[in-house]
Amino acid sequence: MFFKGEIPFVRLLIPLILGINAGFFIDNTIFLHWSLVASFLLLGIFLVLVILYKRLSLYKSRWMIGGLVHLLILLVGCYLTVKVSQCSSPQYFTNGSSDGFVVKITNEPKLSGDILRFESNVSHQIAGKSVKQVTGKLLIALKIDSVEHLELNYGDLLLIPSKYTEIDPPFNPGEFDFKHWLGTHQIYQQSFINQHQIKIIKHNLGNPIIAYALSLRENLVKKYNDYLPDKDASALASTLILGYKAGLSKEIISAYSKTGTMHVLSVSGMHVGIVFIVLNWILKPFGINRNLRLIRAIFIISVIWFYALITGFSPSVCRAALMLTFFVLGKALNKSHNTYNLLGISAFFLLLYNPYYLLDVGFQLSYLAVGGLIYFQPQIYHLFYFPNFILDKIWSYTALSLAATLATFPISIFYFHQFPLYFLISNLFIVLPVIVIMYAGLAFLFIPYPIILKPLGWFLSELIGFTNNILFYIENLPWANLDGIWINTFQYLLIYLILGLGIWAITTRSKYVFISTLTFTLMLAASISYQSLINFNRNQLTFYSLRKNTAIGYIHHGKSNLISDLNTSDKTYCYSIKPSFDKFGYSPDSLLAINQPLISPNNFVRPNFMQWGNFKVLRWDKSFNRISFTKRIKVNAILISENPTINLKKLQQYVDFSLLLIDGTNGDYLIKEWQKDAKKFNISYHILKKNPALIVKL
Repeated sequence: MFFKGEIPFVRLLIPLILGINAGFFIDNTIFLHWSLVASFLLLGIFLVLVILYKRLSLYKSRWMIGGLVHLLILLVGCYLTVKVSQCSSPQYFTNGSSDGFVVKITNEPKLSGDILRFESNVSHQIAGKSVKQVTGKLLIALKIDSVEHLELNYGDLLLIPSKYTEIDPPFNPGEFDFKHWLGTHQIYQQSFINQHQIKIIKHNLGNPIIAYALSLRENLVKKYNDYLPDKDASALASTLILGYKAGLSKEIISAYSKTGTMHVLSVSGMHVGIVFIVLNWILKPFGINRNLRLIRAIFIISVIWFYALITGFSPSVCRAALMLTFFVLGKALNKSHNTYNLLGISAFFLLLYNPYYLLDVGFQLSYLAVGGLIYFQPQIYHLFYFPNFILDKIWSYTALSLAATLATFPISIFYFHQFPLYFLISNLFIVLPVIVIMYAGLAFLFIPYPIILKPLGWFLSELIGFTNNILFYIENLPWANLDGIWINTFQYLLIYLILGLGIWAITTRSKYVFISTLTFTLMLAASISYQSLINFNRNQLTFYSLRKNTAIGYIHHGKSNLISDLNTSDKTYCYSIKPSFDKFGYSPDSLLAINQPLISPNNFVRPNFMQWGNFKVLRWDKSFNRISFTKRIKVNAILISENPTINLKKLQQYVDFSLLLIDGTNGDYLIKEWQKDAKKFNISYHILKKNPALIVKL
């Protein structure tokens, strides 16, 4: 199976990935010229060697041509990565000043409240009367007027002011790195503008196929909304079948995530596979001769790509469609095929098209899952034999679920920090409903008669509701989900290394490989134990960086508490505060309101005075506007909150402190004034708004 001649594209994928990774660290346009020259030179040498293959007896030194090909692909991967990296281009739109930009909307705009968000390509920079052609992507958040609603679609050309800011990095420990995620899509800048600041130049200038796909999907989503009585059911049908996730509620996303069935909501290889299985079964009689097989193959490929079209050309669907295209064509032409090679072909060409796919978590998960299914599923399935047909089918799907989980659990834990313990149960329970929903939902889209659509819509709605209720029940079972699992990059790579060595040890029964596997397993255990020991011995104070709130977290030898004006259900708490406690292996023992007192062996907290160990903080808010001091007091830090009237020069006379903290509850204008005064009076300060959180080691 792994003979090198059978998997050429898997072998070629290795230098391509190495070259792409090297390209991520190169930011030099000079490199583009020399790498292109080197690539053509290597290509010329390769062609000469091929021509002189027999004359020079190169069959005795096949490594020479192989090494040359690998080096050429490595250079090509590096060149393409630097080439498509827009921010390193001299024509990038941030280079130079301008009054406005001409941008084109490149995705489907999403409305959330009164904010319309979409990605755009900047094509021209306008400065005075001059117009310059530029490149680059810009994320735009547009505030919509509730009275005069603006309709924007994919492909619209807009004139906007040249008002943009760099994407913010994560400011708090463990916070989601939105900047890095957008960076994988080559978006580094964002713009917040009002509807009245833009002008529509022209409509529908995008790719006509993509524009048609998005328009078709929008109409199909509307059809679900019209005929499915339950709105949650219509949103899930739109997500499950069309990949349209805008209408999903947080409760449904949470239920699918915590039960290990999130893959159902991501239109991907599974959905394309379901379409393929039905088509292959229906068209089985067309396998009689070569011509009929070709007709069947063309029809199946056309339907698969049409399905990709109605999903809006979702990247995961396109990956699966591309792989199945090679598979179907290979079978139709009676070519022997290796499934690993088919996987390698699709990945190879997709990375040539866009090297930045390599950074995409969906891309990584997709190929790891399919690779796991191909390799692990047969081996797990053949561990047990069930003569009963129903039990055999249950075990077959169990093996499928185990195989996918085995291949993807390290990356899932690394990125999402959770593991669903009941994933086998939840996947077994929903497999039949999901298949029925898929088939009935696809049929629903092509039925034009309301007399059929109404009962079918009711059936779909009830079935989806039943499926959701099962998952809600499983989600609420004890220990349904282990969350707050944090592993670092070293541990993540070590898990995959152990997995690979373990498979090798079982396959070859090699004593040395088994010892290596055991050694790396002990290394992983030691690394996790060491990290747990460090976390247990933490003694620190975290002043969180928030936009409109205050939060102070305290961790001390296995115990922790949080002082904040937020509660655990707030979005800001879940996004900015909870991940930091999870990262350090804690959850707050107590959540105190700002004015709530606390006295313990290590803490002394009052509304305006807080002490952790020997670290003292005076919280200066509006109540201090009416207070006068008879003598000077000494603290480690002053925390300014809630827009008090304060003069920093006089403050130094009242209080002896070494650090001034300004939190997000204060207005931006006051923060700028205090920042200016702090510099003037040589006061050490830290602003807890749009700046990294402050961690004080105690």
